[in-house]
Amino acid sequence: MNEYKALVQKEMGLFTDLEFTTMDYPKIKDKELIIETKAATLNYADLLLSSGLYQSNPKHPFVPGFEVAGYVKECHEESQFQVGDRVVAATTVFRSGRHGSFGDVCVVSENLTYKLPENISFEVGAAILMSYLTSDFALHRRAQIKPNELVLVNAAAGGVGLSAIQLAKISGARVIAAVGSEKKKELVKQFGPDLVINYQEEDLRETVEAKFGKRPVDIFYDQVGGEPYEQGLRLLSSEGRALIVGFASGNIPSQPLSYLLVKNISIMGVFMISFENDDKKYLQSRMELIFDLYTNQQIEPVFKTIKFDEIVEYLDMIGSRKTVGRIVAVR
Repeated sequence: MNEYKALVQKEMGLFTDLEFTTMDYPKIKDKELIIETKAATLNYADLLLSSGLYQSNPKHPFVPGFEVAGYVKECHEESQFQVGDRVVAATTVFRSGRHGSFGDVCVVSENLTYKLPENISFEVGAAILMSYLTSDFALHRRAQIKPNELVLVNAAAGGVGLSAIQLAKISGARVIAAVGSEKKKELVKQFGPDLVINYQEEDLRETVEAKFGKRPVDIFYDQVGGEPYEQGLRLLSSEGRALIVGFASGNIPSQPLSYLLVKNISIMGVFMISFENDDKKYLQSRMELIFDLYTNQQIEPVFKTIKFDEIVEYLDMIGSRKTVGRIVAVR
């Protein structure tokens, strides 16, 4: 096979320039696999990648798509995987690979590939992978969450935010969920947070402190940046931890170090993918735990399935914050 079909970014531009066409079939390097794509998850990072604003910089043409569920199609002889294995995985576009999951096949990192239990569908696996693994890594490995701690989750109606709410509640924590509309507020309430705030209509700080007292937050889970980050930071208690998961607002805040000093606050970066080499066994064990939580009906991923030819339309909706949960394209 010399070529495959994919949604391709031919040159630097907007994600709206993505085009269904052919790509040269990939050759895998050490610790890489080729996956036959069955389901691919859409992320805000795909918009950044297409426009050259993501931290990795694939050569053009390239195929976006950070997450995949499917079958192992090709692997090295010494691989722990076999052709035909059902898996979920992170593609290599996060480190400038050119073959993401928005195509018939994709290239993934073997160290970020996990066998998918037979009782979990491809679309569910794709919806779970990076959202729950990121939130688990953030809350447990980075913040060392404890029972009864108060966790504030920004962008709580997105796939990552919803996973953070569920995992924090399972850990015995109390949760404040911040969202941007009444529709999202009603969705999030289903998952049992102790307080839900529509920050478009309510003052975040006033509402939180009226219920829990002055600067009550132990863990602040932020994927937005900008003004929402600044507000959340001011709610952290002494020895509180801010988890920096992303900057969906496009505004990367500059940090007032003097405030961190006098308030005894810690700022923690969350980049789970770096454990590809740092501690892959840890991620493997946590992924197995997350699959068990799903099988035991302790977590409920929220997602919508779409066709591959709807990817650009739904990337636009993600960019304008019109989606809830995760968007999974299926083949």
